[in-house]
Amino acid sequence: MPNDSTERPAPAERTVWTGSPSPLADLPSYVALLVGAVVLTAGLLVLRAGAGPPQVVGDPDPRRVFLWLVAAVWGATAVGVLALWLRSRSVRYVLTTERLRVTTGLVSTTTEDLELRRVRDSSVRRPALLRLFGLGDVALVAGDSTTPRVTIRAVRDPDGLQSTIRANVQEGYARWRVREFDVM
Repeated sequence: MPNDSTERPAPAERTVWTGSPSPLADLPSYVALLVGAVVLTAGLLVLRAGAGPPQVVGDPDPRRVFLWLVAAVWGATAVGVLALWLRSRSVRYVLTTERLRVTTGLVSTTTEDLELRRVRDSSVRRPALLRLFGLGDVALVAGDSTTPRVTIRAVRDPDGLQSTIRANVQEGYARWRVREFDVM
């Protein structure tokens, strides 16, 4: 039984922030899928116009196949858009006072924990497209062998999130009496 009055109970871990990447981060991919579908549709319609009517009366019209191909192109585009959207929605970030949890997957999931007391550096990156929508990435560098780098992708207010992470890292350093030594 410790009787030392300087010993304080550790505060309970609490959630500070939760989020997931914005689907807008994949906007160039959405645009590429749409442009590809439009170009393929235009090409198929040009080919259809070049194909003549059936040679023998009563034979099926060969031009109908092109309409099915156009439908298949747009169906594949819809599947691609859905896959991109699901990929961005299948990532969840939970920042607590002790760690950052990154969970990926929809049916089967994987969760990686990064203890905040191991974070050594952080940075904010705002690519032009994300910046237009008020989004950015927060990159963390840690002294963790399994997760040395973590990027929190396409989140709102990346500067505020970086500040929140930094405050919790500093608090953890003080609570756990963590000191970093640079060896040159």
